[in-house]
Amino acid sequence: MDAMEDTKELAFGIASMDREHLGQVGLLNDLKAAVRSGADDSVVYALLNELVEHTNLHFLSEQLLMRLHAYEAYESHFLEHERLLAEVQNLKRNLATGTATDKHSLIEALRRWLLVHIQTADKTLAEYLNRRAARQQGEKP
Repeated sequence: MDAMEDTKELAFGIASMDREHLGQVGLLNDLKAAVRSGADDSVVYALLNELVEHTNLHFLSEQLLMRLHAYEAYESHFLEHERLLAEVQNLKRNLATGTATDKHSLIEALRRWLLVHIQTADKTLAEYLNRRAARQQGEKP
């Protein structure tokens, strides 16, 4: 998926989510490029830590939206977030001992998982939020 596809497939009409998703994918792409180019481990870890921080903030933002809008699938979506954070922790451990090929495949697996999550669970959440907003607009005099 190239940058143009990322933009189209990750924009769901919820501005904060759209920005955060693009930021996550951008950081993942930077991480992938750093590993591909043979960047020093300190650069790779710095990018990974930035991704983790950005992702944690994004998850907190989404979880707040889900609670504020009584999202029925909160629990399963929250558990997806927990699984991704566990995967990132595994990735951090494996990056420390892996070869460049291992690092590339681990990051690509993480990127695929995140994109699937965004294009399924997050898209469903955005659709829910958009429907609620449309109903609220329709209720106003």
